[in-house]
Amino acid sequence: MVVLGAGFVGAAVCDALSARGHSTVVADLPTHPWLADRDDAATDALAALIDDAGAVAVVNAVGRLRGTDDEMVAANTSFPEWLVGALRGRTIRLVHLGSAAEYGDPGGAQPVAETAPCRPTGIYGTSKHAGSRHVLAARDAGLDAVVARGFNLVSSSLPPASPLAQWLGDVAELPANGGTVEVWEADTVRDYILLSDLAAGVAALADPGADVPPVVNLCSGVGLRYGDVVAAMIAAAGKDATVASLGQGGIMAVVGDNTMLRDRFGVRPEMSIEVLVEHAGMAPAVTP
Repeated sequence: MVVLGAGFVGAAVCDALSARGHSTVVADLPTHPWLADRDDAATDALAALIDDAGAVAVVNAVGRLRGTDDEMVAANTSFPEWLVGALRGRTIRLVHLGSAAEYGDPGGAQPVAETAPCRPTGIYGTSKHAGSRHVLAARDAGLDAVVARGFNLVSSSLPPASPLAQWLGDVAELPANGGTVEVWEADTVRDYILLSDLAAGVAALADPGADVPPVVNLCSGVGLRYGDVVAAMIAAAGKDATVASLGQGGIMAVVGDNTMLRDRFGVRPEMSIEVLVEHAGMAPAVTP
């Protein structure tokens, strides 16, 4: 069962589960509005849905990148808190989608392992981390659960909140004679993973036959610089433009260690500047 399986990430997870030979059922807010209530009636309805489907695993793809503080807490913290309560006592695997933002600032580009301390900042990171803590506490209490900590997604269809979507739009709007694309901080380094690779990782963790640890990083292990990514987008568009850094600072580097994902679960994400640009919907410009 994939909760919010019709969403951006959830739909990809459903595809990945199907590719592994698993049948899926989707629990979604439009179809199952009681999910938003997070009350006893919702718990009973979820139990009935699980039993009717014969589900052996639940993937929680519910989350918000943007919104009011209350909206972020409701989706990222309160929902997983309710969900683990609703699953208490069941023999079922829960895969909860966490976030690299839970790590906060690791202090450099050295790959961050799952055992690294979490020091999130901002409402997104803190609300996601609070949700993951509920899942890990439930695991300690006996629930078969794992936090799949996802890093920065790359897909041909990106949500507006993604910096990649913003840069693609900025490059597309450049005039034929070029111009400038502004970047918050060009020296920022982030770890990107293809949506299909992240979904494959979630599907591997959802397999009830797999022995899962508390947390698994879903990342490529490759750090890419913002300025270089935008420059490659400009080149792929065949435009003569420059990248300007606004020098606003922030967390300069977050790169994940994907050793566990690769060696234990057999998922080996592919990532480079060229791969990112191609899968973000921009094929390299053809040279005459």
